[in-house]
Amino acid sequence: YKEDINALTSSTGITVDASLASVHTVTLAHNTTFTISNLPTGGSVTIIITQDGTGSRTGAFASTKFAGGTPTLSTDANAIDVVTIFNDGSNKIATIAKAFA
Repeated sequence: YKEDINALTSSTGITVDASLASVHTVTLAHNTTFTISNLPTGGSVTIIITQDGTGSRTGAFASTKFAGGTPTLSTDANAIDVVTIFNDGSNKIATIAKAFA
C-alpha cells in the first residue's frame, strides 16, 4: 500500500484537493488559510506543513473542527506539523501533531 503525495505551493490561500492525493506537503512562506476540497464522506487527508527558514507563519483551516478549538501551528524556523482531516459526512474533524524534530 502506497499513498500518493502532492506538493502544494505556499500562498495566502491554499486549496487542498483530496482527489489529487491523500497526503499533501507544503513549506509555508506566507500566512495562509487551508481549504479542503473533494474530500468524500469517510475520506481523510493529511497535510505535512513545514515552516520556511523564517518561521512564524500562521495557518487557518476553513470549515474544519479541531479538538480544543482552532490550533496554532509551530512557529520555529523549519518546524514541521502534521494535520490529518477526516470527513464524517457532517463535519471535517481534524487532529494536529506538532513540532516534529
